[in-house]
Amino acid sequence: MTGRGLALGVALLAAAGCLPSLRAESTAPAGRIARLDAETGFWGIQHYRLELSQGVALAVSCDQLGPCERLTARSDDPAIAEVRPAALTALRPAGGTNQQPAAAVVIVGKAPGKTAIRVDSKDGGRQIWVTVVPPPGAVAATTAKRRSSSAVLAH
Repeated sequence: MTGRGLALGVALLAAAGCLPSLRAESTAPAGRIARLDAETGFWGIQHYRLELSQGVALAVSCDQLGPCERLTARSDDPAIAEVRPAALTALRPAGGTNQQPAAAVVIVGKAPGKTAIRVDSKDGGRQIWVTVVPPPGAVAATTAKRRSSSAVLAH
């Protein structure tokens, strides 16, 4: 590897390590899903994957050696997953002895489907691949309704 290629590799590694990290700050109600996972590769975290039940809201914080500055987030399809700014009561270390409120957003599962959420801050951005699933009883109710309709038609 040439000196130039090595320098480029080191710069890419350093840049990958400097991106903010995301963390779930809340949980789903009983019987529902809210799971945020980091998908990693050779260079570290590549993106995040979120599985969320319809009707559930998940608070997600952003950190880069302290709370992310100028945090914004947008959903590619707000009809599936909506993003709202959040204010959490948690304080986070920010430099030596300082503390600041956590930088966060809330993601709300609106309708079953898949979309992406793009999280950006002063220190870079992350992408969250979101899958919103129907509530647990919705699939069973649809199946039961189809069976009862079929039974009526058969008689």
